[in-house]
Amino acid sequence: MPAYIMFNYEITDRSRIEELSRRSKISDANSQYKSKLIAATCVETVEGKALPHLVMYEFENMDVATKWYYQDSNQDVAKLRQEITNGWVSIIPGCTDK
Repeated sequence: MPAYIMFNYEITDRSRIEELSRRSKISDANSQYKSKLIAATCVETVEGKALPHLVMYEFENMDVATKWYYQDSNQDVAKLRQEITNGWVSIIPGCTDK
């Protein structure tokens, strides 16, 4: 069953956002865990309160998604993201039609 990692955030330091984007794309963790970028966009909130930016990756399953997030090579990207954004990250199990 697929799994997803969703980042919802506001940018607090625009001068470094391009660095985050570049480092996220070239992370060794992306190729090793075969992540697929599903969305990377501003959001239009229609209910409740969401932050203005969203990035979502798809993975083969929850185990792979969790390993990707905690992979050493991803932690530098996570540290930079935490320095220049406010928001949250969730690991979400996908659904099956069974």
